[in-house]
Amino acid sequence: MSDRLRFSWRRIGAIAVAAVVVASMTASTGSAAASPAVFGEITKNLTYRCTFPLVGPQDVTATVRITLPDAGQAGVRIVPSDLSIDAELSASIVGALRSFQTHHAEGTAVADVDTAYDGKQLTLGLPGLKIPRKDIPPSGTLKLTITGAMPDFVVYKAGSLNLGAGAQFNAKVDTRKADNTPTALGILNVPCVVKATTPPQDVLFANIPISSSPVEMAAGRVDSPMGDISKTLTYSCVFPDPVGTQDVTGTLTGTIPDSGKVGQRMQITNLKIGAALNDAITNELRAREVASVGGSGRADVDADFEGTRLTIGIPGAVAPIAVPATGPMTGTITPDTPSLIFRQPGTVNVAAGQGLNGRIDGFKADGSSAGQLPLTCTVAPGQDPHVASVPITA
Repeated sequence: MSDRLRFSWRRIGAIAVAAVVVASMTASTGSAAASPAVFGEITKNLTYRCTFPLVGPQDVTATVRITLPDAGQAGVRIVPSDLSIDAELSASIVGALRSFQTHHAEGTAVADVDTAYDGKQLTLGLPGLKIPRKDIPPSGTLKLTITGAMPDFVVYKAGSLNLGAGAQFNAKVDTRKADNTPTALGILNVPCVVKATTPPQDVLFANIPISSSPVEMAAGRVDSPMGDISKTLTYSCVFPDPVGTQDVTGTLTGTIPDSGKVGQRMQITNLKIGAALNDAITNELRAREVASVGGSGRADVDADFEGTRLTIGIPGAVAPIAVPATGPMTGTITPDTPSLIFRQPGTVNVAAGQGLNGRIDGFKADGSSAGQLPLTCTVAPGQDPHVASVPITA
């Protein structure tokens, strides 16, 4: 990250909207409103109905694991663990993969999370889940573990925050032969839904009680024009000595729909944050013999949906970039921006949150580690963080 952080209207819109969803993530619709689950590490066994090419609809058993706090406080960040899903593919699915000379496969997935907070119900499509490479066995079933980072979030009213598994789970699976060339199947799109049963499956993770009075959040209701826009903000970032505190300018860009409809998925695309690292930062990298950097970060987004305010920390990766021989450099953070389904009409007002935090991983010319630079950034005072207002219609 660097001197200024520029947030694009649509990207922030996406992040903020995601923030709204995640923050309200707990009691979804239907059976997600059941009695509270046990806190700590929560384990939920679910059966999905997944449609595979050639094989058709198949049942897939899955065990979902997530760790949640047993309580929260208004204005204090709630940090879930990463999401973990253990799944088992049937022998018929494995046999179909083998019939196309599939030696190994890997991929990505998006899992829906249903949420409810302060009378608002939302569905968050959580991207960034990883399906690790697995060799296809000669017979039998195939077990795999799918993992991904969850956003953290802050809510601003006392009450209860409900979180449950959403109805949809979608995977993209890249099938490869033994020589690593693509099979005739190519990349498989595998849509899944929670299987309808009698009685319905219990998809509730937890009802998290939120204590304390609301914390006021500066969020103006100023309409912004729709479309691709960029917002420039200056952050004050704290680096380890001898770099110390530096002003960092960031640029946020991306695309979000001009409006949304209740019950329809809103997809935010092309979200990126460009962060310029000044000479003080890059000189320290060069002094440490850092030839390239990567890493990870979280960008806070504040959202107000019809009086329900919350902040979400959206995780993302810092794309690898070479350190120049002289001068500053610009890094890019790509947040794992969720899609959103709103369950009520209203207007979402989106603003840049106070925090932009991350870690810069350094690598020497030979690829070995050159250490890490943690950084903690907050929006410098006196700036207007508002990004956009998105109407959601019935």
